[in-house]
Amino acid sequence: MADPKLEQLKRVPIFAQCSKSELQTLAKNTDDVTLPAGRTLIQQGHSNHGFYILIEGEAEATVDGNRVRTMRPGDVFGEISMLDRGPATATVVTTTPVEALVMSHAQFRDAVRSDENIAHNVLAVMAERLRRDTQAAP
Repeated sequence: MADPKLEQLKRVPIFAQCSKSELQTLAKNTDDVTLPAGRTLIQQGHSNHGFYILIEGEAEATVDGNRVRTMRPGDVFGEISMLDRGPATATVVTTTPVEALVMSHAQFRDAVRSDENIAHNVLAVMAERLRRDTQAAP
């Protein structure tokens, strides 16, 4: 029987090119969560303790109260705080019921340290987001 986490991770764009071994590393470092609509996952300016991989549902990211993006299945968020332990740069709230895979800081650190490709993929997502947000700024 196939591991459902491996199947879910394989469909996430930043992990699509990962090997089975890399996906297994990610899978063993994630927890499955189901969350209701209206749940604040990350609060801008506060400590963030989770890296989220959205599997089902949607969440909205805001910066200073302004919507910056809608997160959909396959999107990841929370990586900046996982990398630097600094305060969250955005608020993320579920807008529908959500299924997600979540990593604590320790789980994220272990996954990133265990495989260079995983670290590279996460950094690439962060760089793309920073570039897009900077270019969109007035």
